[in-house]
Amino acid sequence: MRIILADHHEQSRLALETLLEEQPEFDLIGEAVDTQGLLQLAEKLTPNLFLLDGELPDMPVDELIVRLHALEPRPIVIVMSGEVESGRKMLKAGADVFVSKVDEPDWLLDKLQKFAKQFKLKEAANRNQRP
Repeated sequence: MRIILADHHEQSRLALETLLEEQPEFDLIGEAVDTQGLLQLAEKLTPNLFLLDGELPDMPVDELIVRLHALEPRPIVIVMSGEVESGRKMLKAGADVFVSKVDEPDWLLDKLQKFAKQFKLKEAANRNQRP
C-alpha cells in the first residue's frame, strides 16, 4: 500500500515512519507537515491511504477529509489525534478510521494491515476481471 503521512509533530512523524518502514507491505511515498504540503503530494502521487494528524495547520480536518476522499481512486483516510474525545468528530467528518495517539502502535498497525489485505484482494479481483 502506498501511504502518505501528514503530521506537524516531528517526533510523531519519525515514530510512524519507523513503524511503517518495518512493514514490507507498506510503502511510505511522502510526508507533509501541513495541509498545503499534503495536498500538493496528493496531487502528484497516487496514495492508497493517508495517515493524518487531526490537527494539521491551515485547514479544518473535515474539509481536508472531503478533499482527500474526492481523489481517484478514493483513498483510505486514517486520522490520528492525541485528543481521544475528538474521535467521534473525526469519524463524523468522514475519516475511515480514528486512531488515538495514546493507543499502542500495534493497534494502528493492525488497522493498517487489515486495509492492506483488503487492498490486495481488491487488486487481485481487478486483475482477474481484465480481458
